[in-house]
Amino acid sequence: LIPPEQNILADDCANLSNDPDTNLIELKSWDDYYSVRGIPLESPVALLCTFPLTLYYAIQQHGKVPLTVSRMLKRPLRIHMVGIEKELNFLDLFKEVGYLLPDDASLELVFICREDMIPCNNNDNFVVNRKGSGMKLDLLPNLSITLQAGTYADKLNPLFDCGTGPPDMIICFNAGLYAYESWRSVIEFLNSHENVVGVFTDYNEHSGTNCAALGGGKCRESLSVNPFRQPRAMPV
Repeated sequence: LIPPEQNILADDCANLSNDPDTNLIELKSWDDYYSVRGIPLESPVALLCTFPLTLYYAIQQHGKVPLTVSRMLKRPLRIHMVGIEKELNFLDLFKEVGYLLPDDASLELVFICREDMIPCNNNDNFVVNRKGSGMKLDLLPNLSITLQAGTYADKLNPLFDCGTGPPDMIICFNAGLYAYESWRSVIEFLNSHENVVGVFTDYNEHSGTNCAALGGGKCRESLSVNPFRQPRAMPV
């Protein structure tokens, strides 16, 4: 009832298409994902994998240019994920993103969180390297996660203090941009760095609409329902 810990093979996605520019498998629903991974529909995997699949979908929908640039520069796609909390309980599950990526793509995730949230103990499932106020986890050959403590775009400079370099994308789950003043520094950074793609999910349509309004017409037009939201939960 769980996906195998292995990369996707061509035969696994014979019924789905690949994006002609990025070669990413075009997943549009939980049915697509279950089919690719050979999981029976009665499996509860969707209850756990909403975070990694939402991340993959964000790359698929909005990361075409950043992914192409990272390939040209022969380095991983750098994604800074801000406001991380409960995602820290599911670090192993983010391997799914690595399994779904094409062979010529790699990913560097930087999770921005509070210092007291960084785990104290090592995990036998991946290589851990500690440095200063953070730690790096090598989950797969094509996927690493750096846990970095601090306030993004305030005490932490996104250009120098997070991972190996500036972000290609900034992604925030269930952000509540319209409700919290603390997001101001993130929005200001995005406004001053137009080459960085920002993707935010929210708890409901009303909040999402208000958040999209902060970015103008282009952001409003990009508003959509996340097909990989957790089943039986509010759309995010």
